[in-house]
Amino acid sequence: MERETKATKRGDEPGLTKLQDRSEFGPDCPVPSGRQDGGYVPTVGRWGCESVVGLPTTPGGVTQDDHRETSRCIGDDGAAAELALVSSTRWAASDSYHLMAFDQQNGAWPIHHPLPLPAWSDTPKLRLVVDKVWQYEELVAITETVLQRMLEETFYDTVHNFLDLHGAFRRSGGSDLRLFFQHYTPPVNRRHHMCVSLAMEIVARLADVVPALAEHLFIVSCEEAVEAAEPYIANCHKGRHLDVAAHSLEKEHALIAVHISVAGRDGLMILDPGYHVARAVTVMKDLCYPHTGWFTQSDEPHCRREYCYTLSPHSGNFVEWSERTTRGTVVAHELALIYVERPYRTAIDVTVRRNLVYNFRSLLARDAKGRVCAGLYFPVVPGPEAQLTLFYDGVNNASVKVKVKFSTFNRRDSIKVKNQETTEKKHLLQGLQLLPETVAGHVKNLAKQLRMEFEELLELLQDLADVAADQDFVQQTLAINETITEMSADN
Repeated sequence: MERETKATKRGDEPGLTKLQDRSEFGPDCPVPSGRQDGGYVPTVGRWGCESVVGLPTTPGGVTQDDHRETSRCIGDDGAAAELALVSSTRWAASDSYHLMAFDQQNGAWPIHHPLPLPAWSDTPKLRLVVDKVWQYEELVAITETVLQRMLEETFYDTVHNFLDLHGAFRRSGGSDLRLFFQHYTPPVNRRHHMCVSLAMEIVARLADVVPALAEHLFIVSCEEAVEAAEPYIANCHKGRHLDVAAHSLEKEHALIAVHISVAGRDGLMILDPGYHVARAVTVMKDLCYPHTGWFTQSDEPHCRREYCYTLSPHSGNFVEWSERTTRGTVVAHELALIYVERPYRTAIDVTVRRNLVYNFRSLLARDAKGRVCAGLYFPVVPGPEAQLTLFYDGVNNASVKVKVKFSTFNRRDSIKVKNQETTEKKHLLQGLQLLPETVAGHVKNLAKQLRMEFEELLELLQDLADVAADQDFVQQTLAINETITEMSADN
């Protein structure tokens, strides 16, 4: 029997109902001892605090167990220290990110390999030391306030970069997408976000509020849909560094971590806006409070999804991210592994590039709790029957979901509008007359919840219809995606 590839198990992108069921058996996550927080938000701590305890940037001592350097952020008396303001302009400009600040670089790209090789910094980040649990609670509350506002203000978007790739390829005049893909620089900006730019965005925003915290945050890499933690980690530990296993790693996801010491106990804080996680997840080595443990990420009538993050028992360099999905009486498990020892240096060159040719695209609006409330998504498939799904919140808290063929949005000859209306009104009326009435109504309703004009969303859908009709591009994209999934199938 042919081995199931990693891609067929994964099935979709963050926040959407899985396209395929996964195994009912999987890793269980230990229940931590000590106090458990039953509420949803915040993970720990109190709301309504008006001040941030100061975080000086002066490095302190060295931990005794792993010799990782530490930076003491809060004194025993809890008094705020003097800070030299670290402007967020170090991390981002108006519509871009400063890649040197995030230590990003290109990875080596061996001949015939489908992706560049992932790479990591030679040294770990400084550990953030917090003397009191209550001080860490306040830091978490502030961090989650910034995180949740960002989730509400931004979209998860793998649609625009797909359009950018198609447009750049066709403008190049070439015919070999694989060759073009190897020389293409993935665009990263502050408008169209996927996991990598969302990770950069939360760092830039936190730098405005808690400047010294940003100095400790770093991008980490994640391998999704791992069959078993022990053999994967054993493969990664064949050499002194993870780089020796890079040829088989896909690293399709990236997020933010910070090494912490809370009242003398080591752990990590994890931030994952790319999967709409509205919590600052705490992963304590001893599994005691303020360890987050299992929490509900989403709870819809048809599907309940729960997450748990723990340090791997096979290696302290990895966090095991367990997902438990319940549909009726069927419970499915999935495991991902986050490498947290050292910062990830090829998040753009590897992770963003990999997602450019993934066979599923989406544009998703989230609320402050991380609920995916409106957007569109579609599988990249060949043939004239390709379709996309539009969804949004309707009346009485009901979710409206409709599937529409891409051909519905094919551009047609412009319809003349009488009485010399303004250009804006003319375009709007043209769009309405070109679409079936019911579809036009759905597009109008969705546009409002995506904070777009009807004309703008209609043009986006027409652009996507153009790409879907370009069968040569679709077939070549799927071929590259298949090559990548075959490369990482044994993980």
